[in-house]
Amino acid sequence: MRLFSIIIILFFLTSCVSSYPISDQLSEISGIENPVRSIYISINDSGDDPVVYIMTSDGVIFHKIFISGAKNVDWEDLSFDGDFLYVGDIGNNRNQRKDLMIYRIPWNNSWGNYYIDGKLNHNLPDTLRADPFSFNYPDQMSFPPEESRMNFDSEALTYADGKILILSKDRSKPYQGLSKIYELDLSDKSSKTKLLQEIQLNGVSWLTGSVTGCDYLNNKLYVLTYKRLYIFERTKGQFKFLRKKNLGPLQQWEGISVESEYEVRIVAEKSRLGKQKMKIIKL
Repeated sequence: MRLFSIIIILFFLTSCVSSYPISDQLSEISGIENPVRSIYISINDSGDDPVVYIMTSDGVIFHKIFISGAKNVDWEDLSFDGDFLYVGDIGNNRNQRKDLMIYRIPWNNSWGNYYIDGKLNHNLPDTLRADPFSFNYPDQMSFPPEESRMNFDSEALTYADGKILILSKDRSKPYQGLSKIYELDLSDKSSKTKLLQEIQLNGVSWLTGSVTGCDYLNNKLYVLTYKRLYIFERTKGQFKFLRKKNLGPLQQWEGISVESEYEVRIVAEKSRLGKQKMKIIKL
């Protein structure tokens, strides 16, 4: 029994590196991205201004950037391709929006933070201008659809292989546990949104089983829910399930940034399940 307890403790210690509180300014945190070393960018969802928050690796906000030419109806996730940030105004709880939007924002990789005499400094701008891209789902015909087809909400977006991937959040009744993966090429403004495939997730309801964030690294798609992290590998354009990891007690995990194939960073917004926080998970 003692040996079993020691194994459990060691497993816990190696699974979770650390956890950090986040300022109340990000109580509705809905995404996180790491464009350059030591800088993390986060957003709030509906109700906030069109602002991105710049944090250190331990969750301390040290700057905000106003995004002109954008509106925060329901920002849900963000991603980075090396030159641009992408912010997804893709929240669609009632499945009835016709103004879904992705904002592309230029990013200079020379921007960063540094310390002088122990004081944090940075060379980040105060304002950036967004280029808007509207889109719709090719398989949605009614706004809203019937309850059995309520699968046009999304809280997950990532840049992958030159295109944007958008993963749906299943709100259908009865719940089916399906997430649809859409692809959008923003290099061509006339590009259409394409439905690639559906993936099956665990959970008995949208609360425990639906997708709330995603990220992509080295041909692998990392899919976040309140309860689990799923990893899919891309093979010949299709995503095949590799493995999953339980995240412990139910939390409102809303965003993920993959540090490496062995470590991810996830963030939770404030809810009845706990305060807003950042956590590093070993895979």
